[in-house]
Amino acid sequence: MADKEYTQNIKQICELLQSDPTPEVIQGLRDAFETLGKQLKAGPFLEVFEATLSSIPFSALFSLLAAPDNKLIVTVAEVTGQLLKPVTWEMVHQTFEEYIVQGLAHPHPVVKTLVLRQFLKCEDKTAPFSTHYGPNVWKCLEGPKENEATHLAKQVLIHLSDKGILMEYLLSEESVSTIKQLLAGNASQRFRVYDVVVSAIKNTDSAFEFFRQEGIMDRFLQEGDTSDVLVAMNFYELLPTLCQSSVTYEYLDSSAVFTDALAQVDLSNTEPSVTSSLLRVSILKLFSRMADAEGISPPDFYGKYAIAPKMAGLIEESDDMDLKVTAIACIGAIGNNPKALGYLAQEKTALDALAAAYKSSYGQLRVECLRAIACIFGYSLTPSGELSQTCYDLYTKLDQIQFLVAVTKEIMKGFEDTGIAGLAVIEKMVRHAWGLHEVASYRNILNFLLMRDSSREKTVQKWQYSVLEAIVNAPDARKEFAEDVWTQLTQYVKDGPYYAAASAQVALGSAS
Repeated sequence: MADKEYTQNIKQICELLQSDPTPEVIQGLRDAFETLGKQLKAGPFLEVFEATLSSIPFSALFSLLAAPDNKLIVTVAEVTGQLLKPVTWEMVHQTFEEYIVQGLAHPHPVVKTLVLRQFLKCEDKTAPFSTHYGPNVWKCLEGPKENEATHLAKQVLIHLSDKGILMEYLLSEESVSTIKQLLAGNASQRFRVYDVVVSAIKNTDSAFEFFRQEGIMDRFLQEGDTSDVLVAMNFYELLPTLCQSSVTYEYLDSSAVFTDALAQVDLSNTEPSVTSSLLRVSILKLFSRMADAEGISPPDFYGKYAIAPKMAGLIEESDDMDLKVTAIACIGAIGNNPKALGYLAQEKTALDALAAAYKSSYGQLRVECLRAIACIFGYSLTPSGELSQTCYDLYTKLDQIQFLVAVTKEIMKGFEDTGIAGLAVIEKMVRHAWGLHEVASYRNILNFLLMRDSSREKTVQKWQYSVLEAIVNAPDARKEFAEDVWTQLTQYVKDGPYYAAASAQVALGSAS
């Protein structure tokens, strides 16, 4: 019986491996390994896998990764990666520990990524590991620009942190020395390290205490005191994640980080420029994201750092459209948190500014207003009590039924962004008892919702369906509608968002 093609190819590789590494042999190995890679992909994988490793051990493959030929290294690394796919972390560690360390220090990025991917198989804190890996994995973060190896190294370190391995194995004295060397590099390199540090701190307060004692937290704080806007933006981006713990929040709070950030929002503090606008946008997003930081009390935080009136001021006074849009979006994001919404209700100026902005807005600014209003109305899947009253008060500021009429007109214009934003508002409204009553009382919006139109964008049809589903599922919804209307509502929901009947669909009868 003739040998299969992959068997013949494997034999050829074995013969070439016994030969002197002439240019012809190197070229032959390149071609043969490229073919083997295709054969592994074509399968049957297990059959080719077993045939390969019975003739070519991993040690031979790893030796080839040190060959003085980049094209051969790339081809062999690809084949080795395929052969390692079914191999568990335990087996990788026990068999290839020496090769792992060598591979992490390899000058070619394809070998580094091959080795780094193996660490993602490590899924358990009790899995075997080595402290020798730590400095070498951290070292893979090095580089002036992001590339596949640095990105994967960061992913690996965050993964190992999530699995509880980082604190025990990856913070040896040598690892910490490597970290500090990396923090002497450029901003891109430093923030790769900070991303890992922040991820570790998010998982355990002991990580924060370790990094604080090592001076790494103090080094991080220095990033906020900079004239480099991009560095400052990256710094602010990480703060809410750090504040998932009250311990870390108290450290940052005592360092005046939020006081300094708040001071930079004032329009009077700097001349208008692209960089000052970018910085303010970043700070506004910081304060909005703090609403969901588990280490703080939103009412206490926003009471201490009065960002809401500053957002209101930007909406009312700034000529910078990006700042206006961001301030509006941030009010919505803050108001989507129930505890923070209570603060906005007491503070008043932000919600007043949002209502005023909606009334005078058009185009993209109106879309952003609608999105923010939807966020606030949607603070809970089952709204009730004082916060539902807060939403009704905002609805009153928006002129109640006139607002619903205007939103309906926006939806019916057929523009996707505006339509989806308007439908989102209504979908959140009907979760409130008052909102359901308002929508049930306005026939035009019900007519639109019950009229199927396949020419509408799929996303709009989906949102249209979501509104009707929310109506049908709302408590006491049945008593808000006449029998024939309720039948149409429930049938629509039963049929799904994209149902197409054989004959034309008819909404509520025009005759009454």
